[in-house]
Amino acid sequence: MGKLWRLVCLNLRGMLNSLKMGSGKKKGAKVTGYGALLLLGFLAVYISGVYSFMFASLLNEVGLIQYLTPMMAILGCALSLVLTIQAASGFIFSGKDSDLMLSLPVSAFSVMLSRITALYIENLFFIGLFMVTSGVAAMVQGAGGVGYMVGLLICTLLLSFLTTMITTVLSFGVSWLAAHFPHHKLFSTVLYFAMFILIMVGAFQLNNVGTLLLANREAFDRVLGSWLLPFGLVMKGVSGDVGAILLLAAIAVIPFLLIVWLFSSQYKKVLSALAARSVRNDYKLGNLRASGQFQSLFRREVKRYFGTTIYFFNTGFGAVVLIVAAVYGCLVHRQVAEYVEVFSQMVGGMDVLTALAVLAIGFFSTTICTTCVSISLEGKTFWILKEAPVPSKTYFASKIAVNLLVAWPALLICALSLGVVYGVNPVTLAASVFVLLALGLLVAVYGLAINLFFPKMDAVNDTVVVKQSASALIGALGGWLILGIAVGGYFLFGKLMPVAGYMAILGGLFLVLSGAIWGWLLKGGTRKLQQLD
Repeated sequence: MGKLWRLVCLNLRGMLNSLKMGSGKKKGAKVTGYGALLLLGFLAVYISGVYSFMFASLLNEVGLIQYLTPMMAILGCALSLVLTIQAASGFIFSGKDSDLMLSLPVSAFSVMLSRITALYIENLFFIGLFMVTSGVAAMVQGAGGVGYMVGLLICTLLLSFLTTMITTVLSFGVSWLAAHFPHHKLFSTVLYFAMFILIMVGAFQLNNVGTLLLANREAFDRVLGSWLLPFGLVMKGVSGDVGAILLLAAIAVIPFLLIVWLFSSQYKKVLSALAARSVRNDYKLGNLRASGQFQSLFRREVKRYFGTTIYFFNTGFGAVVLIVAAVYGCLVHRQVAEYVEVFSQMVGGMDVLTALAVLAIGFFSTTICTTCVSISLEGKTFWILKEAPVPSKTYFASKIAVNLLVAWPALLICALSLGVVYGVNPVTLAASVFVLLALGLLVAVYGLAINLFFPKMDAVNDTVVVKQSASALIGALGGWLILGIAVGGYFLFGKLMPVAGYMAILGGLFLVLSGAIWGWLLKGGTRKLQQLD
């Protein structure tokens, strides 16, 4: 038992170390890791708080407050699954220290169990905070007291076993597909997008939960008694049904241990088989269909971007949202035209409403920052580029070009189509497009600078770089900071000039900042690039 606990602590420490900034000291790694955990906890409390208190009020009005717990349990487990499935794939089945761990005087079962236990603790952290917040919302509506909260905590412990088991099985499937079908990553990307969008659609449908549940209560009860039985047992368990809690324990814990035993009995063979087929193909000896260094590097960057699911999903989701919003906005133009006119009068005119729309489009455009992790994704093959006779200017330009390839078309489609359909003034529309394109350029350039300051060249897999590195986090927050400053500037100076004039000046400032950062990249950035290992 002592060996198992030490392995669990080692894996937890490894998860925290995977969040460190560049090659910093252990203390900095722990601070960064705990900061990421705090961010994860904040998301759990925030999302649960928004939905729980709203649903609790709605369900209490129709006398169905007891259904709050299973509904929030379903949502919490689904979100935890989406947040951890990609990371679990790399952590359990693709860890670079697997050979070392399996060479220790411990069984494969202990190694497997320790890694899944670390994953369980991460799931428990998120689901636990999620469910405790929902429990507080239920208690505010008078759903129960101390006994209710104790039952909720016990059920949360058991649900985390079930979620971890499902995550483990699905992550093995993701690893197997990635290893056996290296040239079909687009399928997994589309599948991941579809799953995420499905959850979003489900979350939006929950806004009408009171009406839907009141009209289909019997059907919902049948579902909770069949293929959603664990969540039905949670509803009974929090009300004090000990039998339901024991049955939930059997459903959650026993399959969890069986899955661990099943994988651990063939763990070495599974890892060997996956590793043998997961050789990276970033570099191949052969002729490239390009007429120069830039074209060669650009083709390589494009291939990596659209061939790496987690990379494309995290940095390309904003582009997908903008295109979908443009299509949807054009389709419902006639239905919402009257509301748009009324709302424009409320905020001070169509130009002000256009500025608000530009702010929303700009928010999603700042999430399209491929450059903030592009250097880190070079990983252990980075030495090849360092030894190649490629100027840093060409290298930087190829990465910025990929960012613009993703961001600019989406911005143009969204801004131009909505502007034309809703009759935006041509001058205001031109200023809107200009400031959005300038913002996209600034995001691409500063993202590259951030990645040079906070590289992550020793990550065990791409998921750690894209989702858990400091440069990815700072890249996202930097865009929000820029938009916040832009909004503050409008409140200070916006009344001195037309909206189109303010956006034009703002776009000019973005271009000047982009030029300044580009100048630094050619000098200071080149030195930092040469210092990377």
